[in-house]
Amino acid sequence: MSRALTAARVALAWVAITASLVAASVLAPTSAAAATTTWTASTSVNIRAGASTSKTILGQLQAGQTVVAAGKVSGDWLPITWDNAKAYVWAEYLDQDKTAASVVFSGPAGRRTATVNVNVRATASLDADITAILTKGTAVPVTGLSSGVFAQVTVDGRTQWIHSSFLSTTTDTTPAVIASYTTTAKLALRTTASLAATNQKTLAIGSTVGSTGNHSGGYTQVVYSGKVGWVVTGYLKAVAGTPADLVLPMRKETLYVNASSAVVRKSADAESAALATLAQGDPVRTTGPTKSGFTEVIWNGGTSWVATASLAATKPTTDLGSDSLNKLEPYGKAAVLEVRANFPEIKTIYGWRSSSAYSSDHPNGRAIDNMIPSYKSNKALGDRVAQYFIDNGKRLHVTYIIWRQRNYTISRGYWKAMEDRGSDTQNHMDHVHVSFEPS
Repeated sequence: MSRALTAARVALAWVAITASLVAASVLAPTSAAAATTTWTASTSVNIRAGASTSKTILGQLQAGQTVVAAGKVSGDWLPITWDNAKAYVWAEYLDQDKTAASVVFSGPAGRRTATVNVNVRATASLDADITAILTKGTAVPVTGLSSGVFAQVTVDGRTQWIHSSFLSTTTDTTPAVIASYTTTAKLALRTTASLAATNQKTLAIGSTVGSTGNHSGGYTQVVYSGKVGWVVTGYLKAVAGTPADLVLPMRKETLYVNASSAVVRKSADAESAALATLAQGDPVRTTGPTKSGFTEVIWNGGTSWVATASLAATKPTTDLGSDSLNKLEPYGKAAVLEVRANFPEIKTIYGWRSSSAYSSDHPNGRAIDNMIPSYKSNKALGDRVAQYFIDNGKRLHVTYIIWRQRNYTISRGYWKAMEDRGSDTQNHMDHVHVSFEPS
């Protein structure tokens, strides 16, 4: 590395540092009494600064991610260790691990700075091979994962480990900019890569934005005037001197899915790998070329293919009947159609809404609420709806279901009682809530 010290010089420095830290008990082994307890998220859930839905959201856990408890559950909130401080997660969306996990999420991904000259190790152990040496002041990417006293970092393109004591306490989460672009149209700077996401600011034509190199579907993550957000990819023109591999495809025409669904494929072949499924009415930005009955479209910062027959120049006039449902992601839209076909008794379904106290599924267009008519005397209908989504959970990409103050996650496989939130609606006595994976 360009900032590395010579191995012999730093080895001596490390011996001195280690000796002093051991004397001060900084590197002393953890006692059995201090054994950790870990919990794993069963679905997406917000991490908050305090034990209240009104407290600041610090980040979000996704299904399958594990955290270390910083105490016992109190008032249905689990205190956790997050970015070297205490934070809180709604406990009903996590399950306690029978055996504590050795690798956990302990903070956001970002960058931390070496506070001394420090060794980079192949694994999370003081006995592991030293692969590089960072000099004091070097900023290093961290993944957010930790193992004991070690933080996982990315050095020389490889996932490695550094002792946390030698890194800055907090994480800089501002994404690094790798290239600059000029906008060729007015663009919404959205909070997430979704048409349903909040528009933080409308960027004027000719605005200069920095790309982080992250792409999701038809969106690219950018930084503009200190704001981080997502814009439609096909309208970003690379500035002069941009390396060829960072030049993004440009939109030629916007088309719309006019079939019930359309598959985005890696190549112009019906047997090619499926990258995503689009719903009727979804816009796609095309680049111009067609091949073997497929049209080239912009996807994940590059190009992919969609069957030409499933695309049209105008958006289909048919919709799901409300802005709330039309803003759902494809899996949610598909579920609405199944409910209507299989449960005609249900006349009202809600989907997207601008905010949610407990999770981001509704604001992200990944949840529906099936309202049960005469719910106090019609529990059987709600039971059937809930069971339908359990039985078809994998096919419909369901993550979890809430019905009558109980939570069922597909990964867990059983119902779990919830706390009393107050009203019948808050306790899901009058509707079956279903959340879905990202489309």
